[in-house]
Parts: sequence; C-alpha cells; structure tokens
Amino acid sequence: MSEMEELQSVIDSCQQMMGGGDYAGALRKALAKPISTKDQKVKDAAAKNICAAMAKTGIPKFLEECEQSQCDQLMKYTFKGMDIYRGVNKGKDCAKFLKWHEELVKKCGLGVIMRAMVDKKC
Repeated sequence: MSEMEELQSVIDSCQQMMGGGDYAGALRKALAKPISTKDQKVKDAAAKNICAAMAKTGIPKFLEECEQSQCDQLMKYTFKGMDIYRGVNKGKDCAKFLKWHEELVKKCGLGVIMRAMVDKKC
C-alpha cells in the first residue's frame, strides 16, 4: 500500500468520525500515525485532515490528555493551519489556530514553539 493510499484510509476514517461529530477522536486518530514522507502532496493532505479536525475540537479538554510529543505535533499543525487558511474568509479562520497556539503555550511553555519550528517533518 502506498503512503497516499494509507493516508487516504486514515482521512476517510477521520472524515467519517467528524461526520458523526467526534472531532476529538478524529484528531487523535490522525495524530496517531505521524507522516514521515518527502512527498509534499501527502504532507498537505495529512495537514488539511488534521487542521479540519482541530478547527472543531474542544481545545482545553483535548490537551488535558496530550503528552508533550503530541503537543509538539499539534503546534506544527497549528502553524500549518494558519498557512493553509490565511487566505480563506479573509484570514478569519486563522483565529481558531491562534487559540490552539495560545492553549499549547499555556500547557507546554515556549519550548513547544521552538520544537515545532526546528522539526521539518510537517
């Protein structure tokens, strides 16, 4: 199975979960298997899937259950989400990701920003 086929399976499962209102479950599932590819198309598809789940997930409750490595991943996708949605709805959709940024820094401190910026896997 190719990386894109494997990712598509995860995306389909996540979309089904989001369709049922389980955004936190979809986000957990999407984060469970980090993307480790150089294929930009695969990375972009994964980022869009995760950002869609992040946009509707209750942040504080979700973060209570997260470990530091998951928070680091979420910060990377927070930056990616701001990039993806900056031109959508005159940038208003970025507010969701700024809230994630704020809550991640509250939980993990400023180190979460540095770890996300130096890790090029997203």
